[in-house]
Amino acid sequence: MKRGVTPERLVRGAAAWVLAALLTVPAAAASAQPGPNGGTDVQQVLRAAQGMGPATLKQSKDGPRMTADAGLIGYTVVFNGCDAAGRFCTHMVLETLWRDLALEDAVRWNQEWSGGRAYMDGDLLVLDHWVSLGGGMSDQALTELMDWWTYIMYEAQAQFYD
Repeated sequence: MKRGVTPERLVRGAAAWVLAALLTVPAAAASAQPGPNGGTDVQQVLRAAQGMGPATLKQSKDGPRMTADAGLIGYTVVFNGCDAAGRFCTHMVLETLWRDLALEDAVRWNQEWSGGRAYMDGDLLVLDHWVSLGGGMSDQALTELMDWWTYIMYEAQAQFYD
């Protein structure tokens, strides 16, 4: 049986996310500690991701990059706008790749969901989500973001493969 995304599930998921965001805005804003360029420490993001599963952070010539697993689904975090040490970054892109899918799957995702953006890159369907880290993000806000991203990935898996 194909679960898919029903309007009821979409409203329930969106309502839960909006409520959680509204309840945490004052706490998240109060405890954010931006770095010297206004960015968020990549170590904070790493800790939040590790709360969902294994995650590793590597520095490359293009800047920091994290690979992580949320259960059975792997994803990558690409950081941008980082300081010279690659520590404080102003934004990141959460990204996961799916095989054996078609453009129609990406189109359906984009029509039914506002979480993440789906597109085809060769024979891979990419689901990504851009996040601003510019004002600094609290540990709580990062944990909630990673929890939301995990939810989105599992919903995508259910839509694409069930």
